[in-house]
Amino acid sequence: MTMSNQAYARIGKSQTSGNGLFADKAIPAGESVLSISRPLVGVVEAARLSDTCANCFKWTAESSIGSRPNVESNGVKACTGCRTVGYCSRACQKEGWKRHHKYECEIMASTVSKGNMPTAARATMQFLIRRAKGLINDETWESVLSMESHIEDMRAAGGEKWMEVQLVAQGAWAFSMTQAEFTLGFATEMLGRVLTNSLTLVTPTYDPVGICIDPLAAMANQSCDPNAVVVMDGPVISFRSLRPIKKDEEIFISYVDGTNPFARRQQELKQRWHFTCKCTKCQKGPTTPSDLYSISPNNLDAKWKATADHLLRETPFAKEPANYVGDDVNSRRAAVIQGVAFDKLETARSTSDPRQAISLIEDGMRTCFQSKLFPVHRQPYAALRHDLLVNMISTGNHGIAFAQGAKSYFHVDPVLFPEPHHPMRVVHNWRLAMLLMYLGSEQDNPMTRDMVEQGVDLGIIIYGLLIEVQSNVASSHGKDSSFARAVQRKVQEVEVDMTRGDVGALRGVEKRIEKEWKLFRQMGSWMQY
Repeated sequence: MTMSNQAYARIGKSQTSGNGLFADKAIPAGESVLSISRPLVGVVEAARLSDTCANCFKWTAESSIGSRPNVESNGVKACTGCRTVGYCSRACQKEGWKRHHKYECEIMASTVSKGNMPTAARATMQFLIRRAKGLINDETWESVLSMESHIEDMRAAGGEKWMEVQLVAQGAWAFSMTQAEFTLGFATEMLGRVLTNSLTLVTPTYDPVGICIDPLAAMANQSCDPNAVVVMDGPVISFRSLRPIKKDEEIFISYVDGTNPFARRQQELKQRWHFTCKCTKCQKGPTTPSDLYSISPNNLDAKWKATADHLLRETPFAKEPANYVGDDVNSRRAAVIQGVAFDKLETARSTSDPRQAISLIEDGMRTCFQSKLFPVHRQPYAALRHDLLVNMISTGNHGIAFAQGAKSYFHVDPVLFPEPHHPMRVVHNWRLAMLLMYLGSEQDNPMTRDMVEQGVDLGIIIYGLLIEVQSNVASSHGKDSSFARAVQRKVQEVEVDMTRGDVGALRGVEKRIEKEWKLFRQMGSWMQY
């Protein structure tokens, strides 16, 4: 049975779609709406099996700049039986074994499935096995069965995706060894429930490590302008309010990236969740800042009109519903340019080589910049910049990563995440502080030398960023979260370094921060694109 703390949430009839979650009382911004101590099912994806605990979901691989909280320094040790899943401690191994692993260990050890079984298939297996073994009680099972499967929508759509669903379901059913309890048709419906109700399992800093499914969390309906956001801390799932929520008001989260353009959001929701979104943002159509260009597509210069015409002949991007801008020729030109940029982003995210990803991302960013269509906060320009920062850190290009982060700090995040306590904005600021701290230790780095020569006090900027994170982390992640504790430890560490034990040395630091912030803002303009 899922243990939960429904602090401010109750299930009720939604005017949007079926049931939903509603506020039991008025909820201020930055409060816990709902806390689930552990999802009913959680599965670590194949790429993270060797460094993420299969029980508490700690990602043990620290980043090169030390920006991940809740990291277990001893790594994970593989299960001696299957040698596939790993655990960060003996206690986690015992807990995971008792919960379900003793029933899947032999399956995971087989040469057919070892490390290759799709994450959704493993989640489906967990549901089937745990119910067959009496580990999910009747009440909880009823809540599982109440989740929409959309399997008929998938069957009606047909094509390769439906064939893949059938193949994955067949594998999950066969490997679960529950044929005596469930039919293949039932296993297929269970896979449908997994595919349409799962949340991405993430670290406190939103690094994806797998998927999780919980019937209560699945009750929350979708909005591209949500009033709540999902935060995870190990196995704990929390919904936190982005803005004040009135008593009896419905609680919405976003199933997709709400900063994407209207047509892309609509297409993603139709393809995976099989509905047309009519949230308050989507009712405005392509008129919100998410869809606005820097210039009208009619005003593309001659070079880019010619480039777009070539792309219209050579690529299918303008015909894809996700890239739709309009039916006239200039709108189709904008659509194909946008399609190319999104394709660069998606291809970069599918490669495991950070240098190859950087090349693709920079191509996409040049397309956005040189076409003059995209303001820096319009997708995919903003996402390309964020991914460039991450990949630059991976390859040790900390100076370029910092310059891109500074640009995002001043010109992108305040637009995409207007609430100062938005978890994504807080996480980005934390990463930027840790990046600058690491950069400051690289005395031979040309960018570090340039900043020092210009009179920039790196310590003050680092401290200012950390204080900003500290002031918002209780609202973004919760005051008792592992992230909040990591921030507090780092602030104290920096204060000791700055004062050498003299508390009075911090007096007047706010004025020093204000002065340094003017120089910091200039850094946000260093990168041309």
